[in-house]
Amino acid sequence: MNTNVTSSANGEILLQRPAEIAPLGPGMQVFRALPLAELESVGPFVFLDHLGPIPAPKHGVPPHPHAGIEVISYLIEGAMEHRDSLGNHARVTSGGAQWLTSGRGILHAEYPGADVTPTYHGVQMWTRLPRSADDNPPQYHNVTADQIPEATGSGWKVRLPAGELPGILPTPGPIHLAQPALLAHVHLEPGASLDLPVNPAQEFGVYMLAGNAHLGAAQAAVPQHSLTLLRSTDTVRLKNNGTEPCELLLFGGEPAEKPLIFHGSFVFSTTEDASRAVRDYRAGRMGILTG
Repeated sequence: MNTNVTSSANGEILLQRPAEIAPLGPGMQVFRALPLAELESVGPFVFLDHLGPIPAPKHGVPPHPHAGIEVISYLIEGAMEHRDSLGNHARVTSGGAQWLTSGRGILHAEYPGADVTPTYHGVQMWTRLPRSADDNPPQYHNVTADQIPEATGSGWKVRLPAGELPGILPTPGPIHLAQPALLAHVHLEPGASLDLPVNPAQEFGVYMLAGNAHLGAAQAAVPQHSLTLLRSTDTVRLKNNGTEPCELLLFGGEPAEKPLIFHGSFVFSTTEDASRAVRDYRAGRMGILTG
């Protein structure tokens, strides 16, 4: 479990903080929920950026490197083009996702699709690789919207990009990360409630994409654009007591190996490994982008 985390008076919450505002490319800003000063990870997740909903941007994110992590881009609405130094060229559309296993290093770029939809809304999340996988070769995977399991009930909908939700969905999500992880996208209509099963031996958090939810038996408020770190539990109880629909991400899993050394878009366990990745990038050993 993360250390130096303040405890809430509510028994089900360890920490709750608003996301920070951070720049991302020309004229774009994101809600950055991880890492925070008090919290560097939730399970294996070490980074969470939330962009939108906004008018579809004219500019994307130019070529940049990653190493030591897996990078998940989940597109709630919109379209984007992906290119990387492995030669992959792919498109992600509304409801779809992609993930990179960066290993020892990869370059990639993301741009709005050629036939951009009017609105763009998505998240990018990083998970720390196990140290034993730091030198593995990079890989790229694309997931279409129809490959992500979805369940609906009385006023609720759950999509499962990664992990398992027994009793809610019979099949696991298509994103298979190196570190055991869960990523669920939940929609609740006003008055709707939902219990989601989780592993009490792992770490979990809730990030509010839109609206406001209420958590647990005490119905603690979970405001929009906030990150809530949960105490150990086997069930996450969610309810929408508001008058508008709400959307959230439930995510977490096996805790990342510590320590965590952040160096730009690299995350490793030692400064030596991070410095080596910088040298590899500058020497061109992470490849180049063409086209």
